[in-house]
Amino acid sequence: MRYIVLILIFWSCSSFAQISTTRMNKIKLEMKTPDFLKLFGQQPIAFVEDVEQKYTLNGLDYFVVIGRGFLSKNESDTYVRQIRTTSPKIKTLSNLGIGSSLEDLWKHYHKYQIYIEKLNDNQRSFRIEDVENKSTLNFLLKNNKVIEIEVNSYNPEECFI
Repeated sequence: MRYIVLILIFWSCSSFAQISTTRMNKIKLEMKTPDFLKLFGQQPIAFVEDVEQKYTLNGLDYFVVIGRGFLSKNESDTYVRQIRTTSPKIKTLSNLGIGSSLEDLWKHYHKYQIYIEKLNDNQRSFRIEDVENKSTLNFLLKNNKVIEIEVNSYNPEECFI
């Protein structure tokens, strides 16, 4: 019985750990477009390159950009470049998400390379750079509370963050 309780606790905690610097749930950066489209089963789905589009998977909304670029080995390859959400049901591996405070972000991510940008009087961006995976984990805050989370790929040799 004790093991069942421990498994249930672990499962419930890990089920919310869905965002890393390279993915949101089953949607991964650099995922090829055919693999991305398979996630949606038989639903007819289309995409426009380099334009953010809304996709719903398992009742959760994601805003995804699919495009070509530095990751493509073949000019006709397209892949997931950016994933964004405003869903409070998705959490990071550190169990942070929509509604978390700036203080929570500092507490969990202070050891990483962090960039903060003040966008206006009550909004700022809190960005963690993952050089190894060539990606960033971005939190948009309003009045010091997270209102949006974004995972983004980049090439440090081709652009400035």
